[in-house]
Amino acid sequence: MTRRNRASSSSLFLMELIIAIFFFSAASAVCIQFFVKSHLLSAKSNALNHAVNECTSTAELIDASDGIDSSLNMLMRLYPNGTYPKSSLSSLAESDADVRIYFDKDFQDCISQDAAYILTIHFAREELMISTDMKVTSADGSQDTETIDDAVIYELQTRHHIARRTDYEKE
Repeated sequence: MTRRNRASSSSLFLMELIIAIFFFSAASAVCIQFFVKSHLLSAKSNALNHAVNECTSTAELIDASDGIDSSLNMLMRLYPNGTYPKSSLSSLAESDADVRIYFDKDFQDCISQDAAYILTIHFAREELMISTDMKVTSADGSQDTETIDDAVIYELQTRHHIARRTDYEKE
């Protein structure tokens, strides 16, 4: 008789142990999901913070310029690995220009093959106004316009008035 009680008590203990292991496995799976989601959220907010800083810095640089050509000259000095218009800068006086600046995962200037993020700047000039459309996108998607819109991290539109100066009237 004592053997029977021992067998039933050990099977009960084994059942409790299995239930406890199952409970802790489920709880650890939920905790791991929380850690992964918090890591992804932190990475997204870090990318957004860097994107805002780069766009506002670039906007301030453009605001300090005298026109599209001087803006492009300043951007070329600051970001030498970017993609700039092929035409001469003097012919951009009344036209549009597109610039792409490439950043690695730490938001350092890099070549296009190593890019994790892309800052695209579209310049347009109308009389004494320069307007820009800036977008920071993730470079892990393809270069199609449909996927770029999904990967936009930050957008900024600016308008800059070109001051009338004596050298401006020579243009």
